[in-house]
Amino acid sequence: MYATRTEVEVAAGRSAEEALAPLARRLRAAVDSGITLGLSPDLGASGDGWATAAELATPPYERLAVHIADAQRRWDAPPHIAAALWWKGVAYWTTLPVAVGWALNRRVPLLTADTALVRAAETTVTEIAARDLRAASGDDLGETIRDTLLLGLHAPLIDALHALTRVGRRGLWGSVAEALVDPIVSYGHDLLDDPADAAAGLLRSVGAPVDGLMDIPGRRRRTCCLWVALPGKDACPSCCVNDRLGDKEHRAGARG
Repeated sequence: MYATRTEVEVAAGRSAEEALAPLARRLRAAVDSGITLGLSPDLGASGDGWATAAELATPPYERLAVHIADAQRRWDAPPHIAAALWWKGVAYWTTLPVAVGWALNRRVPLLTADTALVRAAETTVTEIAARDLRAASGDDLGETIRDTLLLGLHAPLIDALHALTRVGRRGLWGSVAEALVDPIVSYGHDLLDDPADAAAGLLRSVGAPVDGLMDIPGRRRRTCCLWVALPGKDACPSCCVNDRLGDKEHRAGARG
């Protein structure tokens, strides 16, 4: 039997740190193995340059525009492509601890626009942290993840990026869907009997606007992150463009 929303337990402060300690240990082990993360294992913030997601998503988007301008210079990209690529990083690093925590023990950090912190980073483009750390636990966390992570954090930033650069919202939600699936399928083999099936179940439980944007188990997106739109860049392995390229090659071979 699945838990109802009233059975989801929420912890804050020290209780949240204790609830998320297994997640922090797993992320720390990833760092120790040489994996570069765009967040600290305990989601703590140190140093300067942080802004809340809410500040970035507030018109006239001056602080967000600085991030997009940096992305334009990094990739020599027009604003809408730079926004999509910057967002792919933000979506991944805000979602990874939620996806891994869900797969690990059904305990996830609760990030919203008011509690998620973002700053520029050299290696991972963006770095994510949290203030006023909260955590949720329960058997069925789909609705909680949708209400906090997707609607509370991602939706305001997606709307702001669309307003600032006119980048398409569906493609940005595709990056969120990929961020929910990829950590589970890539790193969940010691946690789950069938990581691909588990990831598909998580997408279904979270629902709109991410359900239906990934083909699993192939990990193929149904949207494009726009990396392939840059001159000389190949499509990402997960990109929907690969299907179209394969069809063209097949047709060309048939004609030959």
